[in-house]
Amino acid sequence: MNKEEIYDSQISPLMLQIIEICKAQGIAMMASFDIAHDGEGPNGEDCSGLVCSSLLPDGDGEPNPVFMQANALIRRGRRSVPMMITTEHGDGSKTMTAII
Repeated sequence: MNKEEIYDSQISPLMLQIIEICKAQGIAMMASFDIAHDGEGPNGEDCSGLVCSSLLPDGDGEPNPVFMQANALIRRGRRSVPMMITTEHGDGSKTMTAII
């Protein structure tokens, strides 16, 4: 299993929970993961610089300025790629999340 598959199956479901808690409680947050793996992805894309980041403002919609600076540094030189995450729940239901 490569890093991207580990992120998708084990970390992403936890991050979705953390993001929902932060949104509900108005907690600004930032998280970033380097999930690059050697070689090509399933569609032939280069996966050598794959990073997954989340950035949320506080309950008043105000971003943390330090988080904004850190996010700008992390994203510098990287193109933004939309992502769709499907989470399968224990009861058999699924949640789809689009990250644009």
